[in-house]
Amino acid sequence: MKRTAAIIGPTPPFLQWTIAVPCPFRDPDAKNLTNAAFRELRSLRAISVGEMENRIIDGVCLHPHVSTDEAADAVGFPVEEVYAAFDGAEKVKRVCQACPANVPISEAELDDGAEISRAGCFGWLPFSERSVDGSADFMRLMECEDSLPSDETSIVTQFESAIASMEEGSPFRKTSPRWYGVWSLKKFNASQLVFLDHVCKKVRCRSIAWRRLAQAIEIAVKFNLAFHVEMTPPGNSDGSSWTTEGCCATCGVAASTVPCQVCGSNAVPLRSRKMKVLGLRPYLKLASIVGQAETARLVEKFRSNREA
Repeated sequence: MKRTAAIIGPTPPFLQWTIAVPCPFRDPDAKNLTNAAFRELRSLRAISVGEMENRIIDGVCLHPHVSTDEAADAVGFPVEEVYAAFDGAEKVKRVCQACPANVPISEAELDDGAEISRAGCFGWLPFSERSVDGSADFMRLMECEDSLPSDETSIVTQFESAIASMEEGSPFRKTSPRWYGVWSLKKFNASQLVFLDHVCKKVRCRSIAWRRLAQAIEIAVKFNLAFHVEMTPPGNSDGSSWTTEGCCATCGVAASTVPCQVCGSNAVPLRSRKMKVLGLRPYLKLASIVGQAETARLVEKFRSNREA
């Protein structure tokens, strides 16, 4: 089946993170644990967010944009088919709720301390100093989280101020902004995580994506768990390919100058990278799974429920 693009247009620079824990649903030998967590657990996250947003209709999880789609073009997936690949819903619930790395995914869970999500051990955080970067659309399509509220200064700026106030004893490479010197490490030792946890607690930000990242770091410190990040520069999706900009090989900032204006590195910058477009799986065209008549019924029921 033809791959459906998750987003068309610009993509912001973003951090992808995961807490690495022993898990029957994850490959401990994956070359890149951060990317692997997203690939392996993406479908379970989709179910959690679908439940949170009341988009599961008669066992079928409908895509967030279904309310604006033509019924014939609606995408979704049967929930039980996803659970079957993980040995059933009860096993998923049991494993995830017992896992210390299961970071809440919704604002209500973060506020109340509830532990009802599944696949909370990974996340995304878009960041940019640019005024328009597509962050909100990107997060809506990729994880159904928010981006930085419009009335707050950028996360990079807030983070810079917080870490500058604790600069003495910092275990990270000094860059300007310091943001890049921290996240370019990709994996952190215990002392670095403790310091980073203190920095994150100084940042006052209402973004769910930021709050999840900060809580993940706190959890990694509390339970002595491995924490991994991957920094991706800005890019663009044309519907068939996703191309990210070239970046500094040392700190990861999107730039091609030598020496790097952020970290001073004389390393040859990494070239732009062209990849397959990021698809919508587990979402597929519903008409090909349940037929056009059933698709129309599901979409109409969803819309009726929203209007009730």
